Amino acid sequence: KATVSVLNCVGALTSDSASASPITMAWMCSGGSNAELVRNLVREGVVSRGGKVEAAMRAVDRCHYCRKHSHPYQDSPQPIGYDQTISAPHMHATCLEHVKDYLRPGARVLDCGSGSGYLMGCFAEMV
Repeated sequence: KATVSVLNCVGALTSDSASASPITMAWMCSGGSNAELVRNLVREGVVSRGGKVEAAMRAVDRCHYCRKHSHPYQDSPQPIGYDQTISAPHMHATCLEHVKDYLRPGARVLDCGSGSGYLMGCFAEMV
């Protein structure tokens, strides 16, 4: 029996077998507003329900970090100018989930290579 491995939207390797759980597809997380985008990220298990990552992502609206005629609530990279993009929301969510336990009130964060500043906005909400 052949086994196929697929990288899902949160970067976990999942095997395609009878016992494997369903694979979360990142593009299912898009929304028509920031609230809907975050709600979909929670629904798909990318963001923990009721936690500080969800609160931070709700408080920092992606539309303020994307170009005017882009699609800020689409779960894919968006142009921000100078041939650069803001990362897909599920990538930011994954990063925030991985560091959430280190982001306590008064903590300091250095984000090297910050392009749009969106992730730093979320970090600021969390500390």
